[in-house]
Amino acid sequence: MNRDMTLFHNLCKYIINNYQIMNSGKIISSLIYQYSKELGLDVPAVEGLIFVEVNGYRRQYAHCFNTRGMDIIDASIYEFALINKRIEKLFPLYITGNVPSHIEYSVIKEVKYENQIKFNKCIIDKIIIEAKNYDKVMINRFSENEDSKKENLFYLKSG
Repeated sequence: MNRDMTLFHNLCKYIINNYQIMNSGKIISSLIYQYSKELGLDVPAVEGLIFVEVNGYRRQYAHCFNTRGMDIIDASIYEFALINKRIEKLFPLYITGNVPSHIEYSVIKEVKYENQIKFNKCIIDKIIIEAKNYDKVMINRFSENEDSKKENLFYLKSG
């Protein structure tokens, strides 16, 4: 795995471990964009659709995520597992690069920086430092109740 993708694996694990995922796709994709920008990487936040194959048919969900070249970076896909208990096993905790064969992403448009929720530089710097140490951290599936006990990024943004 290349260095950039290791950064994103660690970042996704950090986000999932520390912040609420439910209904946070847009703010998480903004955070990933701003984190990446601070590191000199181009990882736009995008609005799009994900299609999930369930028993021979495809369900579609509107969603915000990030792209790095042809790779998908999605730290909030697990929110669909929290919403759809009957099919929760179809949703990974996060995606960095390799998308499972039963999931397909479609990009509709980029979310321009001017339209994103902005994070204070101190918060981004803190996340850069702390996420580096997440390479050995294991994360497990969790419930909606456990997710609700985590910090909400919306209240953190201005720090």
